Amino acid sequence: MEKIKKLYEIQIDEEGVFLERPNRFIAHVRLDSGSEEIVHVHDSGRIKELLYEGNRVKLRRATNPNRKTKWDMISGRASDGEDILINSSFHRYISENLLNDFEISPLGKIDKLKAEVKYGKSRLDYLLEKDGRKIWVEVKGVSLAEDRVAMFPDAPSERAVKHLKELIELKEGGDRAAVILLVFRNSDSFRPRYETDPKFNEYFYKAISMGVEIYPIQLSLDNGIINYKGTIEIMGKIKN
Repeated sequence: MEKIKKLYEIQIDEEGVFLERPNRFIAHVRLDSGSEEIVHVHDSGRIKELLYEGNRVKLRRATNPNRKTKWDMISGRASDGEDILINSSFHRYISENLLNDFEISPLGKIDKLKAEVKYGKSRLDYLLEKDGRKIWVEVKGVSLAEDRVAMFPDAPSERAVKHLKELIELKEGGDRAAVILLVFRNSDSFRPRYETDPKFNEYFYKAISMGVEIYPIQLSLDNGIINYKGTIEIMGKIKN
């Protein structure tokens, strides 16, 4: 691991106990201060290993006073005691800070960065320029791990497969293409979770074979501070 470096800070206003998740957008949480609240969940994954009855969670008060839900889910407690970020709205800020910090960015010094760039019928997270060449970048958050192996996705993701196909196409067209995996679980390596999404597994390794650059970045969440801790390796393909 490389030297730990602060990337971003998230305000934590309350802690509590997770009760239930009636749908993908909301959860019920009993705050330590005593009240039961409806909390916005900004993550489409199942996250069952973090959002289960009785688990500890941390929240931020919503910045919009007119919003129906007054709280945002920020993190859940993992079995090893880590707080794991489960709010994908912060991925943009974390990844942008990473890409703009040339000392730690896996892509090094860049000349230009543009976010949310249209490609075909999609939008990819970033279009960078470096030495006169385009680099298309897609970012994925990883909150699942088993035996110190980080995995994605935790539910079938047609969108993630589509992004890999588009990055392969862009690479074939002469541009550089990359995936930044924001790994929020303390892990030694990364692999696609073929058990959940065999199609993603297939295109993940196809993308690598075609020259798409994939960088699993180890991060941690410590008292609201997102720290960069280096890169981890990618495991070889297990299943076809």
